[in-house]
Amino acid sequence: MVEEKGTILIVDDEKPIRLLLKNKLTTSGYQCLQAEDAAAAIDKLKTEPVELALMDIRLPGKSGIELLSEVRKDYPDVVVIMATSVNDIDTAVNAMKQGAYDYITKPFDLNTVILSINRGLEKRRMEITLHDYEQNLKQKIEAQRNELSQRFLGAMQSLVFALEATDRYTAGHSRRVSEISMAIGEKLQLDTEQMENLRWGSLLHDIGKIGISQAILNKPDRLTPEEYEHVISHTIVGASIMHPVFGNDRVISIIEHHHAHYNGKGLHQKVQGEAIPLLARIVAVADAYDAMTSRRSYRVAMSRNQALMEIRNEIGRQFDPLVAKAFLELSQGEILSEKKTVLVVDDEPSIRLLTRSVLSDSYTVIEAVNGLEAVKAAIKHNPSLILMDVFMPEMDGLKAVHEIKSKPQTKEIPVIMLTAIDQKLNKKLSEDLGASAYIIKPFHPKELLDNVAHFIN
Repeated sequence: MVEEKGTILIVDDEKPIRLLLKNKLTTSGYQCLQAEDAAAAIDKLKTEPVELALMDIRLPGKSGIELLSEVRKDYPDVVVIMATSVNDIDTAVNAMKQGAYDYITKPFDLNTVILSINRGLEKRRMEITLHDYEQNLKQKIEAQRNELSQRFLGAMQSLVFALEATDRYTAGHSRRVSEISMAIGEKLQLDTEQMENLRWGSLLHDIGKIGISQAILNKPDRLTPEEYEHVISHTIVGASIMHPVFGNDRVISIIEHHHAHYNGKGLHQKVQGEAIPLLARIVAVADAYDAMTSRRSYRVAMSRNQALMEIRNEIGRQFDPLVAKAFLELSQGEILSEKKTVLVVDDEPSIRLLTRSVLSDSYTVIEAVNGLEAVKAAIKHNPSLILMDVFMPEMDGLKAVHEIKSKPQTKEIPVIMLTAIDQKLNKKLSEDLGASAYIIKPFHPKELLDNVAHFIN
């Protein structure tokens, strides 16, 4: 049995020539289709997978040259070989300039025909392979670029959360600003790309505070004008941090302009009105609302109604009217969704800090420093999940799990054990006592997030 090598379309108005070529090509392993003119050839190309077309130059109606032009335009992967009489050599050469792979002359030397077809199809296979390779390479490069960008942004986000976690007054601020910003973006019907840029820009809007004095950031009194100016410089610091290594100017513009006032009267402001990027104008409203409704060391938090009134009063001055109006139309539930609670139990402050910084973006994190506190917190707060260290003073994690799983009101709470010792006995005891998983410290933040999301969801 002859192996099929591909499908060839023979286009010639002389039936004996078509049959001659078909017989030779079929015995050589090719599948053949026939067409007597250009219209019939186009019909075949529309309905059949054709690798190569062997076309006569002189056809009734539309000529072979005209058909060549149409095939090259609509079916660029089809190899075209022109068939011509000796007197039409100049025409054949012109056809090659227009995209034909080769030409053969009548009367045919069938071996030459087969050789030309084989070479043409081999060239086609190489071109398709090269094209596929280039496309795959582009996709791999793009995927790697996206992965690197995501890793970089994730690292920056972790830095922001870690910075916020050191101050109980600002913990979770970036997450809340992001939620509010996304709710406004949905209200304004932003497209997918805008929403993704808004998500990252809002999460990272305070990245520049890494370069701001912690003494000033955590000052228990109101800031002096000089101190406030120092703090506001975090917008420029943040943009400077991100710009050399991250190519998304829309995200960077959020970081740089989220404190800009709509009327142009913000501190050291260079743009105003709609010259301020829209996404930055959105984050400006979200950032101000969360700041006003959050407690600070030097003042109590405003009520929701007080903060809404303040934003309403600043429409056209500090805030963009379009953005502020969209925000004011949101319900309280749309502004901030209720987060599930995770209880973190560990006697090491550094582990609690790390865990809080990783999780506070998506969850309300409460803490305990030993097993006794863990049991009490589980009963009082009924968290959605408990992260429990194994070795702790007063009551270790294994005894605490036993206590929690023994009580009707807490027995259904999933528990993930955290330990620096990968010990089979402790794993077995943890499972027997009802723990859901066992994570070894030091753990990767993604591993922790994935496990928490799995058991909570």
